Amino acid sequence: MFITIFCLMFIGFMPYMASTVGGYYRVRQKGNYDIVNPRRQASQLEGAGERAQHLQLNCWEALILFAVALFSTVLAEVPIQYVSTLSVVFVVIRLIYFFAYMANWAKLRVGAFVFGLMCCLGLFSLALHESFA
Repeated sequence: MFITIFCLMFIGFMPYMASTVGGYYRVRQKGNYDIVNPRRQASQLEGAGERAQHLQLNCWEALILFAVALFSTVLAEVPIQYVSTLSVVFVVIRLIYFFAYMANWAKLRVGAFVFGLMCCLGLFSLALHESFA
């Protein structure tokens, strides 16, 4: 269970990692971090700064899906070894996605997104299978 909780915690902090990268680009491109109107400033970023902002949004979306998928495995009492394996794979894929997004490697990013989605679908599939058993 430790591995799965660690994976969920890591995915939970990914949006904040992307936000930190975005903050770096705000200061670099705009000269400061606008704490009064941060969303307006973020909408003015270009290149890597803009990608960091979009990456942060995607990280929130991935967190929600991953958390719900994990929750379904808990409800269905799926054996933890299967859940842990898919959780670790999901984290590795999301790290690849993170770096591919920032490097602007679209094909790798899309591939990582698809494989990450497949991990979540796998978790749901395990939950469904266990609930029918």
